Amino acid sequence: MREDNLKIEKIQKSSNVAAILTKVVKIVCIVMAVLTMVTGCILIGAQGYINREMEAAVESGVISADEIAAYANGSEIVMSFVENGDFAEVLGAYMITAGAMLICMAVIMHFVGKVFRDIKESYSPFRPEIVKSLKVAFVLITLLCLENSLLIGAVVGFSLWCVVRIFEYGCELQKQSDETL
Repeated sequence: MREDNLKIEKIQKSSNVAAILTKVVKIVCIVMAVLTMVTGCILIGAQGYINREMEAAVESGVISADEIAAYANGSEIVMSFVENGDFAEVLGAYMITAGAMLICMAVIMHFVGKVFRDIKESYSPFRPEIVKSLKVAFVLITLLCLENSLLIGAVVGFSLWCVVRIFEYGCELQKQSDETL
């Protein structure tokens, strides 16, 4: 029995460290999200000046149209903005989008941290509230991966679904074990 307690204590210590790290990452994501979104708004707000300077840079050859097209990633909408000289709007939208992605990361870190805090405070990692937090975090992670690539998102989603199923089975075994004692 003592050996089992040592394993639980080791898991709890590791979970404590992980909970602290997820909290730090969550705070960094929030700060960076605010900074990038504010920067995006400033870029859009200063569009007159930025658009003039970017237009001058293109005309002088400092920036080529090919370089701008490479950043557009084949997007016709972005290229139409650039062709109209609306550089600030494109840059601002990119910054605001990056801020939104950082907010998504902060939300994921919140739920992952909740899993580690719950494990730290419990006698077993196989509890229904932990599985619930895992499901939320895993759905958000899958959606974030789907945004980048359908194939990668599907693989990640299937893999995380398998992990959730394992935890659900562990919850059933834990429940049976608790009822036996």
